[in-house]
Amino acid sequence: MLSNTVPPNSTQLLHRWRVMEAVSPENSRTHHVYGQNPGGNFGISTSAIQEFDPVAMTAKTRSGKTYILVGHPDTSPLGESAWRKWCKDNSIVAERDVTRDYYLNADQETTVTFKRLKRRSDS
Repeated sequence: MLSNTVPPNSTQLLHRWRVMEAVSPENSRTHHVYGQNPGGNFGISTSAIQEFDPVAMTAKTRSGKTYILVGHPDTSPLGESAWRKWCKDNSIVAERDVTRDYYLNADQETTVTFKRLKRRSDS
């Protein structure tokens, strides 16, 4: 498996992504994104999110990297594997999926309906 070799201050596309909250042994809580690269060759787990732009769907992390979240949230075995490794390496004691806090349409469909208005001449 290839590793994440994205240099600091660079931008990376992230597909099939999720946002997770990690709890450290000191009870510090941070949010991270995991997913996979566009080719689906490897999984990526980010450092803590420092800035999030909900319009551009970008997350800038503590490492200085910017990730563009492409498409809808989804599951990625490669991304989840990278996340599990990150949690183990950082002694994470608890985790929680917080994707819905970042992507309002996660797990729901939006339907727009229109009501026909009567014109004065139709009365």
